[in-house]
Amino acid sequence: MLRAQEIQSTLEATFPSFAKALVRSNVHVGFWMHLPMQFCKSHLPRNDTTIFLENEIGKEFIINYIAERTALSGGWKAFCAGNKLREGDVLIFHLVQPLRFKVYIVKGNDSAKVDGDLGHLSLDAQQNQINNEDQTEEEIESCKAPMPLRVLPVNILQEKLGNQENSSMLLEANVEHAVDQSENENEVHVSKTLALTTSTGSIDDFKDMNGIKNFSIVVNGLGIDSELSDHHRTKYYELCCSQNSFLHKSILNSINHKLAAEIIIGTVNISEAIKASKLSTLRADYAVWDKTLKGFELLGMNVGFLRTRLERLMILAVESEEAMQTESREARHEQARVDEEMKNLELKLLKLRETRERLDTEIDALKESAESHEHKFQEVVNAPW
Repeated sequence: MLRAQEIQSTLEATFPSFAKALVRSNVHVGFWMHLPMQFCKSHLPRNDTTIFLENEIGKEFIINYIAERTALSGGWKAFCAGNKLREGDVLIFHLVQPLRFKVYIVKGNDSAKVDGDLGHLSLDAQQNQINNEDQTEEEIESCKAPMPLRVLPVNILQEKLGNQENSSMLLEANVEHAVDQSENENEVHVSKTLALTTSTGSIDDFKDMNGIKNFSIVVNGLGIDSELSDHHRTKYYELCCSQNSFLHKSILNSINHKLAAEIIIGTVNISEAIKASKLSTLRADYAVWDKTLKGFELLGMNVGFLRTRLERLMILAVESEEAMQTESREARHEQARVDEEMKNLELKLLKLRETRERLDTEIDALKESAESHEHKFQEVVNAPW
């Protein structure tokens, strides 16, 4: 990051720029790239458009920009592949023209080893970061930005529940579309320090809560509200209100505060994904969400009501799909029957037309014959005596 800052300081100041460290979701999972929200509001259109990225050697890439999510989408994967980007690399975006960035790439050190390993994010390591007043922006960002979550297979999960060091490694990135908003929001909060607070209130006194102002998330005696964005804290409060209890009250003692925060964030993200789901939502998405929630449940998180809702939605989706298939099959069968009947009627109509033409010809011939007989008759009538 220091090298990136040095490069950024040499760029022409009349054109805006920003630096962005790549995380796993940028280069391995969803291939999305969120841009700083304030930068986008100040310098980019408020509607979806196409932007151009030019690397150091002048090669140009066309990328789709999604204004609502302040993110780069279609074409970003090709940019990553074309420049061999990896987690830990730092990009300096220099807006040299409207909708055109010059991108400078600073390769990270040992980026292949980072790969989303949550095992290194232990409580002691994070407390040392908090006590260090001179920590860099990169260190703060690495603490603040929660990683997308995916639960490992249940059999592996159960083997690791008793060990704090191992349990902190149970989650990996995979629920990407559910955590896009988290990553975007945390860029706004990247300058905040992780001020951990100890709460004297009881973890079982949710019924005494008078509102979100008095809402405090305490895990094993340690407050973790600062680990969550305002959005996730508010949504988690609403989930707790729906069940009239803290969803994390039974979380395992072996779970450290960082992992607990990620579990809460993952729970909120999946709840929002459920609310946003439609009949067209893939069954595979439902399966991933349920598998993730099952992992959270094994870690002590009260997410049974979310799994129940998911199960109901999956049943309705299957019933709807089966009904659609049945109705579609019946409609196609009826369509084929009508087509066949129309074909038969067309053949019958063709035969009737041929018969009509034959009868017209016969009638014309009879008329000619009648006229001939009339002519002969008149000749006899008018013949001299």
